[in-house]
Amino acid sequence: MNYNGNQQFDVIILGSGLAGSILATILARHNVRVLMLDKETHPRFAIGEAMTPDTDLMMSILSYQYSVPEIGYLSSFENICENISPSSCGLKRSFNFIYHREGEEQTLQQSNKIGVNPSSHLFRQDIDQYMAKVAIKYGCQLLEKTNVNHINIDETKVEVTVESGEKFTANYLVDASGYRSPLSQKFNLRENPTRLKTHSRSIFTHMIDVKNYDDCFPPSQDNILWYQGTLHHIFDGGWMWVIPFNNHEKSTNPICSVGINFDSRRFPQTEISAEQEFQNFLSRFPAIAIQFENAKPVRNWVSTGRLQYSSHSCTGERFYILPHAAGFIDALYSFGLVNTCTIINPLASKIMKAISNNDYSTEEFTDIERLQQKLFDYNDNLVNCSYISFSNFNLWNAWRRVWLLGSFLRQAKAGLRKRLKIAAGKGEELSKINDNDIDSLTPSYEGLGDDFFKEATGTVENVAAGLLSPNEAANHLMSLINSIDFIPKNFWKMGDSSQKDVDMESDLFKSEYSRFLSWIKTSKEPKIKKYFDYDTKDLIAAVNLSATARLR
Repeated sequence: MNYNGNQQFDVIILGSGLAGSILATILARHNVRVLMLDKETHPRFAIGEAMTPDTDLMMSILSYQYSVPEIGYLSSFENICENISPSSCGLKRSFNFIYHREGEEQTLQQSNKIGVNPSSHLFRQDIDQYMAKVAIKYGCQLLEKTNVNHINIDETKVEVTVESGEKFTANYLVDASGYRSPLSQKFNLRENPTRLKTHSRSIFTHMIDVKNYDDCFPPSQDNILWYQGTLHHIFDGGWMWVIPFNNHEKSTNPICSVGINFDSRRFPQTEISAEQEFQNFLSRFPAIAIQFENAKPVRNWVSTGRLQYSSHSCTGERFYILPHAAGFIDALYSFGLVNTCTIINPLASKIMKAISNNDYSTEEFTDIERLQQKLFDYNDNLVNCSYISFSNFNLWNAWRRVWLLGSFLRQAKAGLRKRLKIAAGKGEELSKINDNDIDSLTPSYEGLGDDFFKEATGTVENVAAGLLSPNEAANHLMSLINSIDFIPKNFWKMGDSSQKDVDMESDLFKSEYSRFLSWIKTSKEPKIKKYFDYDTKDLIAAVNLSATARLR
């Protein structure tokens, strides 16, 4: 797409998907000479389409911290519609979960809606191409349809030889590819077998004429509609995603992303086609089948083996391997992009520091590697326990609260102070902060509720081991949630077993968030101050700015 013949660079990045392009953009914006190499070309099919509040926040922080407004364009539904294209995204107003039993009709009594501030579903072929073009605009060079044949790294440089025989040298190499990571293969970094507990496989495609699930039932008075979010059909042994790009009036994109993830131990891959497996699945779940009565795939179905892979290391002399190239858990909860952005946050700064100091030693990057491995292990525990909890609605209804509270904690740890800066109109101050506080980016409960999360995961794992019944485990999880001391008591009414739907745009959540901010200031716990304390002046400025905006 863009290459001027140079062969010497500061950084070479393998892969020009979102991870590679975002990092390349940041580095090029700060005058780093960057080359991206990609064996494919844009536009191209990709999954990993659902954004989350965590991802939106990290995109926004990256945008301000590194003075790249185009990354911020990905941080909300409105921004994508205004700055890229309304047809490049779907609306994500909620996470929606519907529990199904084989052969049974659906009453929607065992379901949950989690409302969020308007986020998005990314139509990745558009978004990835957009971000690659942004990287080029800032000076990055991109070579597409280019296969890497050989990588040589010594004490003084990185040398990459491509299929044509051409050689490129750089001071540092970042692998932003994926499962077939060249660096993981070269240095034999894959764990075999993987340490990961989750066992799942997937079938997926893009479809048209998928019904809005709301149209499958009598009209509802709910503020949150099924079709306006990421719909999860969950069942004993797995879950299904329905991610529409046509769920708002501005879109002309008819596509809907559809996939099913199965516990690969209970439902191993067979020789039947993925499309036939999908039809067989629908025949067992009539309440899901009605959504697909007229649906048609627009591309071939994909069927995978076990999804999980991991690496015992992701850094070394003059190289770093980004999350998707180092490991993968499962698409549940959409952790992929937020983990990528979480790692890019300190990594970009470390690379620029290494260039400035001419010091590319492994030790300079080991704290980021530890963070990345912790994120994998946390996500694995969360997802593995989710698959176990799918066996019983009461257990799932309790476990989902552990995920929800963890998501809130992660956003508060990583971004409360920075979010207030941005809301106060002081976002540009983030670019002046030399912030390499890895602790704030650690997994949700680390440093706050380590014992809570350990006991919660152990409780659910005891169900799989036959040591507890699902209902006993569910009751114990609710007891644990009610004993939490690292957020206000019964925050967001998570300790109330009758709580069903929650909404971040509701008066209840706004009231609870205010209670949380006040609680931070009155708490005497050092860990609360460490992770959550904020500048009151920023809060006042943010409130005043919001009030002024409402009056316009």
